[in-house]
Amino acid sequence: MIPAMRRSKQQLPTEECAAILRDAPCGVLGTAGTDGQPYAVPLSFAYLSAPAEGAPQGRIYAHGAAVGHKLDALAANPRVCLTVVAQSEPVPEKLTDRFRSAMAFGSARIVESEDEQLLGLVALGEKYAPDLPATVDEGIASTLHRTAVIAIDVEKITGKEGLELTRERPR
Repeated sequence: MIPAMRRSKQQLPTEECAAILRDAPCGVLGTAGTDGQPYAVPLSFAYLSAPAEGAPQGRIYAHGAAVGHKLDALAANPRVCLTVVAQSEPVPEKLTDRFRSAMAFGSARIVESEDEQLLGLVALGEKYAPDLPATVDEGIASTLHRTAVIAIDVEKITGKEGLELTRERPR
């Protein structure tokens, strides 16, 4: 179960959460690990916000090696949380922080279909290397045999901002 936010007046609207997820350069993927030990790993990702079958809040794609602890953890328990921080500005004199962050909750799976693998890798390429020529897609296709593509079917997104930013919002 995904808990409700305790400080709900600091909760960001869904559209702002989606923008944070779409624009963030990296995130931290949290899993239960293979033995129940928490495991969190930084990763590059692409967030596609359009709802999809099994992913009412969109889908996140990431990639990595075809073997490793991350994949083992996802196989043991596909429930994940991806966290990103869009802004963090300490305000020492007030012992606070002007922050904005978002979280995506869902189920991760290793993509089996070559078409969806390409979709995910192209989404990553468009996010991180938007000026590369279309011929790069051929190079992406040639790496499928050694690349794991992970899809996270997003069930809920939420986000929060620091109280200082909440107070500055127009009412």
